[in-house]
Amino acid sequence: MTQIKKKNSSSFGILIHGGTKIKKVGKNSEIDEIKKSLRSSISVGFDLLKKGKSSVDSVEASVAVMEDGGVFNAGTGSCLTIDKKVEMDASIMNGKDVSAGSVGMVQGVQNPIKLARQVMERTDHVMMVSGGALKFAKLLDMYIEQNEPNQKLINKFNILIKTAKNKWGKNSDLLAKSLDNPYPDQDHGTVGAVAIDREGNVSAGVSTGGRWLKMHGRIGDSAVIGGGFYADNRSGAACATGKGEFIMRRCLCKFACDQMQFTNASVSSKKSITLLTKQFGKNTGGLITVDTKGNFGIAYNTNQMPIALIDSKNEKIKIAMEYPKLI
Repeated sequence: MTQIKKKNSSSFGILIHGGTKIKKVGKNSEIDEIKKSLRSSISVGFDLLKKGKSSVDSVEASVAVMEDGGVFNAGTGSCLTIDKKVEMDASIMNGKDVSAGSVGMVQGVQNPIKLARQVMERTDHVMMVSGGALKFAKLLDMYIEQNEPNQKLINKFNILIKTAKNKWGKNSDLLAKSLDNPYPDQDHGTVGAVAIDREGNVSAGVSTGGRWLKMHGRIGDSAVIGGGFYADNRSGAACATGKGEFIMRRCLCKFACDQMQFTNASVSSKKSITLLTKQFGKNTGGLITVDTKGNFGIAYNTNQMPIALIDSKNEKIKIAMEYPKLI
């Protein structure tokens, strides 16, 4: 594949998010925990950029830290399916040659984002799921024994399943209605990162446990190229979080990147979320972007979206639960 050559970027940096929050996080202890995880994540990613590593290296490392932290709905903090199992999705994309890798319905893998990169770089595939992804992980010695969910996740599962059953009564109704989200106010805890490196190459990375009480076999936007992630050196990179079915139907991240051919990252992200909101309503998603000039964009239609940003212009980490408070 022909690579798109870029001149050295005037700046490099990384922007990450911890998912959208429909209900504002009120407890200071929870806010501190979220901000601490974001700081750890973005510090690792930016340090790699400072050392001259690629934007792919940066987003992979940052997302992996959030997977390991257990604070967000990704990696060790992944939500549970209606069968009380963990099924994770993740993806990564390199704007230099528009190569991409994603995994879906992954179990027994510590860092799905790392497995997604292996799909991108060591196979001629873009997506691998379920048993095939598991077999691939075992070949790479990336498989770990599936641990039981921690008590915090089990407690939340019990609350949500009780709420759903009280609302619909029968398990058959619950299964049918799970397609329409049995817990409509649940937060969307997908984690993601976009970055631009010293060479001007952009990348995007995403990881998630999906939706609480989802049916076995459901794969969301985080594994779908153009839906929950996209990166192209001709325009920029984007990653999304929210109600995956809506994000996929709008091809939201491809739309955002297409917009960045004509405008900056900030305008692109706002246009994308405006489109999502007009068609599907509020509390449906958020988006972060970076264009090829090193500008970053943030937009969401929920109450909060925890974010962290740092670039080479001032090398100061900015963290906030809400975008206006970032600056």
